[in-house]
Amino acid sequence: MDIKFRVPYGVNSTNKGTGVLPDLLNEPSSKIIHLDLQRKVALFASGIEVPLAPFMGVMAVAPPPQADGSVVSSRPPGSFGGNLDLKQLTKGATLYLPVYNTGAQFFTGDAHGIQGDGEVDGTAIEMSLSPTVRFMVNKGKGKDMTFPRAETATHYIAIGMDKDLNLAMKNAVQETVNFLMKEKGLSSADAYSLASIGVDFRVAESVNLVQVVYGMIPKSLFKTNPTYWYKP
Repeated sequence: MDIKFRVPYGVNSTNKGTGVLPDLLNEPSSKIIHLDLQRKVALFASGIEVPLAPFMGVMAVAPPPQADGSVVSSRPPGSFGGNLDLKQLTKGATLYLPVYNTGAQFFTGDAHGIQGDGEVDGTAIEMSLSPTVRFMVNKGKGKDMTFPRAETATHYIAIGMDKDLNLAMKNAVQETVNFLMKEKGLSSADAYSLASIGVDFRVAESVNLVQVVYGMIPKSLFKTNPTYWYKP
């Protein structure tokens, strides 16, 4: 529903062995970044400003209980959501998650002032935010979900994950095809074709053990769409 800034600054931190280029640095590096909240920009450096787009990097329900009773790490994302680092989950976005436990046990954190797709050095602008969220239960809808899905006023978002980035891409395409077949009535061939010519596939993050790729399906491709709850 909303995300408010609690402080006018954040930090981006990285280190040797961190991110997509683990051998780039020889020592830790932390950069304090001040924000101009009136103008809604991050003051990265003299002459460099980055527009703010706050979101919560972690949004999840409690994961399925493990057969061996082991604890599930909070770092890699999964079917339950988690550390998705999906920058599209800003104000007005919807995240669809299956429910595995009584009460769902939703949790959120890892607040970001702004992040580029990929989160390549391991962090975004990490900071303190206050999100306001609304929960809606769609009984029976999560049974066929392999991965979370998302939606904005302008796009449907299909998500794929795997430790292998190539397989994460494959899963994102498969999720896109599945969505187009089920929700839009396309044949498998037409869904595959539309995914190739009308959908953008992006890397949400590549630094949390499990890679996340998502397909941005424009609602403008379709003459009709269900009414969406949020109006920009």
